[in-house]
Amino acid sequence: MGEQTEETPAPRKRGLRKSDGGTYLVVADDSEDFQTALRFACVQAKANRARVGILKIIEDQDFQHWGAVENKVKREMREAAEKYIWTAAKTANDLNGCIPSLYFAEGEPGDAVMKTIESDDHIIRLILGNRAGHGPGPLISYCLGKGLERMQVPLVIVPAHLKEFS
Repeated sequence: MGEQTEETPAPRKRGLRKSDGGTYLVVADDSEDFQTALRFACVQAKANRARVGILKIIEDQDFQHWGAVENKVKREMREAAEKYIWTAAKTANDLNGCIPSLYFAEGEPGDAVMKTIESDDHIIRLILGNRAGHGPGPLISYCLGKGLERMQVPLVIVPAHLKEFS
């Protein structure tokens, strides 16, 4: 029990300094769920001397076009993602007075979230908002199902109907 093999590598230690409360990661999209999760993360980060991290995922598109068209579309998607994440960063800064860490990833959302967490030892929580009245969204479903074995940090799910946090 607890033996590490090549198939199950030892989990990496979340490297925190005494002055570092870690990073609470929120996945940015244009949903109200994201806004709820961002507000919650900002309040919790401020209370716990932590930082907020905002991840914007650019999902893979199934291109069957010429390379130049694909490159142009990808460039436009990246520019739109950058504009959106800077708007979200300003909101986070307004809420807790700190500049958040910004992350970009490409690919399938669940896998992109796991890779981001795996690549940054300062991420200590994943905070996701839940859609009101629709059950869990695809990212929450992924994290609680297929992604659970890869999850290296606690997952916090914030119900959409919560508006005030203490």
